Amino acid sequence: MRKILLGTTAVVGAALLAPAVAVAQEAPTVRIGGFFRAYYGNTQQSGRNSTTPSSLATNTSGATSNLNQQTTPGAQTTAIGATTTESAGNVARLSKNDFSTDAEVHVFVNGKTANGLSYGAVVEIAFNQQEGRNIVQQRASTGKTTASIDEMYAFVASPTFGQIRFGDEDGPVGGLMNSGVITNFGTGGIYGDRESFVTRQANVRTTTSPGGLGDNTKIIYLSPQFFGFDFGASFAFNYNEGEDTGCPSNQSSGFCDAAYAFTGASNFGIAAAGPNQSVRRNEYQAAVRWRGSLAGIGLAVTGGYVGAGAARELTLQGTQARLFNNLNVFQVGAQASAYGFTVGAQYEHGDANFFWGNTLRGDRPMDQFFTGASYTIGPVTIGGNYLIQTVEGGSRSSFSAAAANAGSSTGLVANPGTPGVGNGTNAALMRRIGWGVGGNYRLAPGLDIVAEYSSYTVAERGRDLDPSNPGIQDRNTAKVFILGTRLAF
Repeated sequence: MRKILLGTTAVVGAALLAPAVAVAQEAPTVRIGGFFRAYYGNTQQSGRNSTTPSSLATNTSGATSNLNQQTTPGAQTTAIGATTTESAGNVARLSKNDFSTDAEVHVFVNGKTANGLSYGAVVEIAFNQQEGRNIVQQRASTGKTTASIDEMYAFVASPTFGQIRFGDEDGPVGGLMNSGVITNFGTGGIYGDRESFVTRQANVRTTTSPGGLGDNTKIIYLSPQFFGFDFGASFAFNYNEGEDTGCPSNQSSGFCDAAYAFTGASNFGIAAAGPNQSVRRNEYQAAVRWRGSLAGIGLAVTGGYVGAGAARELTLQGTQARLFNNLNVFQVGAQASAYGFTVGAQYEHGDANFFWGNTLRGDRPMDQFFTGASYTIGPVTIGGNYLIQTVEGGSRSSFSAAAANAGSSTGLVANPGTPGVGNGTNAALMRRIGWGVGGNYRLAPGLDIVAEYSSYTVAERGRDLDPSNPGIQDRNTAKVFILGTRLAF
């Protein structure tokens, strides 16, 4: 979920698995790769507490029920900077200093047919499935280093016809073909490993990166390059990945892969809650890219589009209501490289919230501008990047979702067309601004020392929905310093 262009394993896999000139038939071979990284982090975050909303049920030991955490995502969302009602045992104060480790093991399978087609598979095993220890049935628990699958897909490739991938993987716009996203310094700047040290309060942990679109199961086509141009497209039925139906505890819910209407759908759209909850349906991506050089300057330009339908709210009476806009985002990016310098920029606009989720009807569209630059000389790379985004405010989503969800139990839903109630008339503006600077020193092949500093701020002006607190301006900032080592193998 957090894979970013130039730092993604998908990009590494694409380079390793690119089709070659046809030779004699080759049986599949297996190679093991991956990475390990260990960092020190110092984090300064507004209101740096770990808070569990009292609306979530707790067991006798004070631990929060895993079931309730999964099935009531809307209850965890408040206006930016707001503090939920707290009860004894539900608040922890957090230190600014911590160590963080992470690793993945990648399995690369490559073969070749007699007629020159390359084929194989990639399986990436991660060890960071959860952000924290998860209590199961009061006594048992699962650790945050539990193994899981990050990406896995099979491919067939031809130097003439291109490559087809099928499985859990980024799409053309979601990380495979983007231009202008400069993250090849430090840990990636604002799209780097800062998230490992930040809590989710006010969503200052979350950025709308290309890789944030997700590794949902999809079919992907990537063309060869013709006169500098190539193109790609992908399709996914929904936001989920892996096998089985996705329905937990033999119950139907929004976790089910193929669910297209369900009660409480409004809660699922707030922040693409998940990892596997989202109202996104029938997602398609398309991108066209040009790469070449001019007067010794390497250039790349990409234009892309992401679209998807949306699930509907299902009332207890069995009627369906449309609460969400379709996902509808255009993207354009460009970058240039020469004499060790790389500069780039990317712009995105369309119907999506701050985490690639479907917006509620009447929401303002997302606008995001990203720019970055880096310089490499010998074993040293330094750089920085910056982004600014405007999007619909969290208070708007919380209010509309609560109203819609309450209506679902009575056969009613919030009217998206009623001024001031679930539409953009009183919309709150959320502004998200982030920047990062850093560098890395190559000690040996695959082994780097990295240092980085980043800042990310979320600010939102209230919509006067609460008469006792009119015109409130909410603000939250997280600043992270990282120093450590990274090994790729």
